[in-house]
Amino acid sequence: MRVEDIPIIRKNPGLRMRTLDSILRAAAALTLALLALVCPSAAHAGPGDANADSIYLVGEFVDPVCLFQHNMHGATAKQCALVRGRIEQGMGFLDIRRGRFYTVVGQNHWQDARQGFLGALGETLAIKARVWRNAGAAAIVVNAVYPLDRQPAAVYRWWPWHLEWSVALGCAMLAALYLVALARARTRPEHNRRPEPWRAPLFLASLVVVMISLNGPLHDLSDLYLFSTHMIQHLLLALFFPPMLILGLPPSLALRITSHAAVRPLWRPVSAMPVGFVLYTIVFSMWHLPSLYDLMMRQHGIHIAMHLMLMASAVLMWWPLLGGEAVGRRMGPGAQILYLFVLSLPMLPVAALITLADHPLYVWYALAPRVLPISALEDQRLGGLIMWVPGTLFWWVMITVVFFRRLARDSRPDESLAEGTV
Repeated sequence: MRVEDIPIIRKNPGLRMRTLDSILRAAAALTLALLALVCPSAAHAGPGDANADSIYLVGEFVDPVCLFQHNMHGATAKQCALVRGRIEQGMGFLDIRRGRFYTVVGQNHWQDARQGFLGALGETLAIKARVWRNAGAAAIVVNAVYPLDRQPAAVYRWWPWHLEWSVALGCAMLAALYLVALARARTRPEHNRRPEPWRAPLFLASLVVVMISLNGPLHDLSDLYLFSTHMIQHLLLALFFPPMLILGLPPSLALRITSHAAVRPLWRPVSAMPVGFVLYTIVFSMWHLPSLYDLMMRQHGIHIAMHLMLMASAVLMWWPLLGGEAVGRRMGPGAQILYLFVLSLPMLPVAALITLADHPLYVWYALAPRVLPISALEDQRLGGLIMWVPGTLFWWVMITVVFFRRLARDSRPDESLAEGTV
């Protein structure tokens, strides 16, 4: 298989759509994976948890001159490499998935290394290799080579959990600041009533949602193998974390923070009703563009920035609904229902484009080892359906809650969801 033959690169619109049966099989496979998360089996090593001196790559063998000087790969790179015996000057491996180049310094899978390399030129392959690093450069010794469509299935190790220290540190700092702020608030003379007892547990639970989303199996499966689990991760960060965080703030504390002289000039304009919605829509939509999505998956720092942008814009989006006394202009129940309906709209076209696509949109997942018995396209459609169906139902549940709360409070029309009494 050549690079040009990969559906994500070829983008042939004539490919036939998968049937509903493939989607049901994908959902069943994901269910089995979630059950394995609750009842993990014995640990097995896989591409996602290789030893520090080994690496698993998907890409192609290349001639360094053809790649760096002429930017050639695939069939054209093979023609270039065969000119004037350039092959004798060394070889490299281009990791298409991560966009990295490795110098090949040895191999033990071909008896005749030169002939093996000649036969592999222009093909997209999966390899296992040992890596050496020195002065910022990396070289590999290739241990095994597999055709892309016959690469070994990944066996994910469910335990021990991977822990992102930056996420743990950030959540610990937020929890510490919150608890200190609550303690200081109780000593203030103007603090004439204790906050509701459920607010602190709810705030801390929002940080638990972040920890679960960005650590352990959900993080690893999202970063290495499955688009569908990445969509679950995004729904948790955008639809569950922000309202729990905001409602966990006592009204007096939220008002004091947002009214601070250093915060108020910036907070008031960006947290206003249309601004938060627009910012979230832009952030959510642009990071699902294939070019930005693949860049995010290759660069860990950019991935962290994306998550921070998603979470921050989602908090701004939720603030007009749940900010209570700290909201400059509160919405009545009718305006809240309309606002919730509008919030459900940006996700629909993005989910539809992903679900109805007839080829994999993202190189990162198209070339990923298959950890579940589903194809990259089926995984993508499952992710789109997760965004489309549960994501949309979430907003309609919120609309229903606001509607029936309004009916139950006809005698007290001044109380609403905006007062943070959900």
